[in-house]
Amino acid sequence: MRIELTWELTLLAPAKLNLGLEVIRKRPDGYHEVVTILQTVSLFDRLKLSPAETLDYEPPPGITDDLVARALDELSRRGIEVAARIRLEKQIPVAAGLGGGSSDAGTLLGALALARVPHALVDEVAAGLGSDVPFFVRGGGTAVATGRGIELEPLPTPAGWFVIVVPRLHLPEKTRRLYQALDPDDFSDGSATRAQAERLRQGLPLDPELIRNPFMRVLESFPEVRKAAEALREAGAHWVWPTGTGPALFSFFLSVEHAAAVAETLRHGARDVWLVHSVAKQRNGADLSSRPFG
Repeated sequence: MRIELTWELTLLAPAKLNLGLEVIRKRPDGYHEVVTILQTVSLFDRLKLSPAETLDYEPPPGITDDLVARALDELSRRGIEVAARIRLEKQIPVAAGLGGGSSDAGTLLGALALARVPHALVDEVAAGLGSDVPFFVRGGGTAVATGRGIELEPLPTPAGWFVIVVPRLHLPEKTRRLYQALDPDDFSDGSATRAQAERLRQGLPLDPELIRNPFMRVLESFPEVRKAAEALREAGAHWVWPTGTGPALFSFFLSVEHAAAVAETLRHGARDVWLVHSVAKQRNGADLSSRPFG
């Protein structure tokens, strides 16, 4: 099957936060059983697509494991030829726990699923790329994820603002190393995150007291993360958590004025800081109802 782009198209690939992440146990297949709430926010990478005779894509400089390239390779192996020039413009920090690579691949796969690529094939490719990718294929928004993180239930999107700080910490094989650093005391039954999900189903606001993430204990052993957490608290944040396995940290605010004041204070320290808000489910960053793919 050949998928041709008929005009230029820009897809927005949003970052995500984990509004709670509880690790239940290690599974026999090597993955971990989790309960987490995924939330897209207003920090975006951009995928710029334009017509071409064949596929023309090169990963951005400095990215060694590019999930967009892997997604396109997997489609090719399954007989799907994408004829387009694709350029990825990165804004989401890499390997920070913000899901940028997963979002890039999932957003592109979601757009192709709205073209003529079978949904079952897209879902299979997405699940093979990583636990967060299926969430982005479906347009993000808010969802509780269980199992290895790919069993998704959509939730109403809570209103709110977030300040994100990304410590300058590079950890090779970050996710594997941090999961290995968990001990049995870090495992839980998922009840706090499930209670948060029930609040959102009922249309209630996010309860920061219910947010859990065992990776905070592990991450605070690194001075860069510990200093960033202290800076957030000193700037006026009442709560600080990592997103995913981090090292990005975030805090939640109902008031944009409070969030903006905290972000401005942190920026005076020359830190990597973003002020964002929650984003509801989207149609992969573009209105594809007029079928830009032939």
